[in-house]
Amino acid sequence: MAKPKKMLYSFRSEKDAEGARLARPVFFRSFTLAENVQSELHSHPFVQFHYAREGSLYVSVENNSYIIPACYGLWIPAFTPHLVHTASEVMLENLDIDPEYYESKCGKSELKLVTVSDFARSFIHHATQTIPEYYDADGKEGRLVSTLLDVLNDLPAAGFAITWPTAPALLEMCQQISESPDLPHLMEEWSERVGMSPRTFSRHFIKETGITFSNWKQRHRLLHSIILLRQSRSVTEIALMLGYGSTSAYTYAFRQLFGVSPSRYEVAPPPPDAVLHD
Repeated sequence: MAKPKKMLYSFRSEKDAEGARLARPVFFRSFTLAENVQSELHSHPFVQFHYAREGSLYVSVENNSYIIPACYGLWIPAFTPHLVHTASEVMLENLDIDPEYYESKCGKSELKLVTVSDFARSFIHHATQTIPEYYDADGKEGRLVSTLLDVLNDLPAAGFAITWPTAPALLEMCQQISESPDLPHLMEEWSERVGMSPRTFSRHFIKETGITFSNWKQRHRLLHSIILLRQSRSVTEIALMLGYGSTSAYTYAFRQLFGVSPSRYEVAPPPPDAVLHD
């Protein structure tokens, strides 16, 4: 049975954030989140670069769920409602950016997941550790911040999003599936539980998510396996934890989506651009 998620209240709500102002164009936040905690749905009056230096988390926004293992970051535009929950203990190193400053430097902000390079990773850590809240925006520190923003804005996109349905019955179903990815979760059983024929269930699921039910389950499993890989679990252990019949079956599915084997992924993780087929 999945552990119940603890609610996380350290994020400011949209109401609290409406009057918030940043002391400088960019504010750096570094803090630790415990495993298995979840925020309320909230937003910020600033552009946010959500980045986990250590650990893994999910961010749900605009009907998509983004999985963010270490070395990936998510750009979130200002006033975009989102929800965060952790899959492990997480060390966040976030950037909060004044929207006008961001637009003057980088153009219109967009929701985008990116691959964080080793250089950017080191640069972010240096900034969060050394640049004060009231840095000299016109001096050396201001130039460093401006350069870091250029570096982050040029990071390549990574397609780790998975669309969740909005219909209450289907959404609750997917939440249950996400908490027990090792179970088979047969379409025939779930269609009966939500009160639909298999044909109607299939049609509604594709309409809501853009992919088939089988494809969604497979993609969710594989995205979750990235978190397990980051925890240094073996390929065999992950295959068993996620309900694959064999290590080779998991490796084949992983290679089909990501283009490399799980063991090679940690060496050079590419953005997933392949399509799973039923």
